[in-house]
Amino acid sequence: MRITKLLLIPILFSLLISSCVNPFSPKLYDISDADIQNRTPTELLQNLERAYKEKNLNIYKLLLHPEFRFELIASEVSQIGIDVNEDGFRDSWWGYDQEVELTDHMFRIGSSDGVYPPPDEINLRLQIPTQDLWQNDPELGHEDWIVIPCNFDLLLSYTATNSSFNANGVARFYVRPVGDRWFIAIWRDESNL
Repeated sequence: MRITKLLLIPILFSLLISSCVNPFSPKLYDISDADIQNRTPTELLQNLERAYKEKNLNIYKLLLHPEFRFELIASEVSQIGIDVNEDGFRDSWWGYDQEVELTDHMFRIGSSDGVYPPPDEINLRLQIPTQDLWQNDPELGHEDWIVIPCNFDLLLSYTATNSSFNANGVARFYVRPVGDRWFIAIWRDESNL
């Protein structure tokens, strides 16, 4: 009888412990990575939407190649072009540093002329086409670059004035791989202001 009670104690103890664990529903471990991966061109562009939605300059910078260029269509140069090379004329493009500064203004400060405060909400929606509509960049030295034409809609909302600013059109993203990540090398804007 004493041996039976001694055997019964470990059995009951193991039953008690095992009753707290469901073998058909094991504990889940979060192995997700909060880092921006940009493992595919699609993920890269989805992260662009995220950076705008969160107004997160750090995420935004992780999307741009160090030799990034933002290119305007000719009709917009007189409106929003900047003098990059300091020759007295507005240029139809700007580089990484100017893009980061302009985006920081949009996210945190507002327009550089002080007319518009930073928007309360930014919504960038890209219509990322299927891969069969992507193009290879034909320029020499860009053999591994991909050109992705995206229809886009950018909405800046201002709560205090109950107003918004909307831009839409087509953006051509020239994306390039570096190692196992993709970066935006050129953003060619074809929007309708």
